[in-house]
Amino acid sequence: MKSRALTDAQLLEQARRRPDAFGAFYERHGAALLSYLVRRAGDPEAGADLTAEVFAAALGAVDRFDANRAEPLAWLYGIARHKLADFQRTGYVETRARRRLGMPRRAVDDDELERVEQLASLDVSAVIVQGALAALPPEQRDAVVARVIEEQEYDEMSRAANVSQGAIRQRVARGLATLRRRLGDLR
Repeated sequence: MKSRALTDAQLLEQARRRPDAFGAFYERHGAALLSYLVRRAGDPEAGADLTAEVFAAALGAVDRFDANRAEPLAWLYGIARHKLADFQRTGYVETRARRRLGMPRRAVDDDELERVEQLASLDVSAVIVQGALAALPPEQRDAVVARVIEEQEYDEMSRAANVSQGAIRQRVARGLATLRRRLGDLR
């Protein structure tokens, strides 16, 4: 199954057995988390280090992730808030998790620092919404995009999907409810 079709919770569940699933989770949320941490830390290099540390800690804790207790993004950003608080309190990034996993500290050159700064300038909210939207089941995601972003009418959507208007309305309603719940956890 393609990782794009999987929810974040499914990716984290599969990451317990397949490292590439965690890689897909990282690809989906790495830029937004980096942007969040650079802005909060006030330093691109510290933000990059914190991002690496957060994902290392998440990978180390993936076996303990419980989708019944937390949404994946709330869980990830919870780890980020703890790492950021430690950084703000002590003034340095704790590298224990990276060392435990055998991940070397990656030197950041000027070009990479510029890229980090560009990513940090992204509208974090938009990136987070994109990630939450991408995590929806494909039918709900397509329905929400068609109705909310493309402003299509329900009858047009039902003809295109070859399902009833009621089914389309239900997909939109469920998708929006899931987005509200997921994004509400990040406030």
